[in-house]
Amino acid sequence: MMDDPRADGQAGDSRAGLCAACAHVRIVATDRGGRFYLCHLSVTDPRFPRYPTIPVLSCPGYRPPDPQP
Repeated sequence: MMDDPRADGQAGDSRAGLCAACAHVRIVATDRGGRFYLCHLSVTDPRFPRYPTIPVLSCPGYRPPDPQP
């Protein structure tokens, strides 16, 4: 498993809104080419849906990813 919470280690599609570049997201890719944005905040805070409706334009939990060394 990689340290980056996103499955592919890259920022996601900009059509996803804030989720595409959030530190709390993990992009889940399916065998059929689908991409889902899993919000890790949903594990501890019920205000956040597990798979938010895209695009997310406003989110109180948004945090930019930590810079990579």
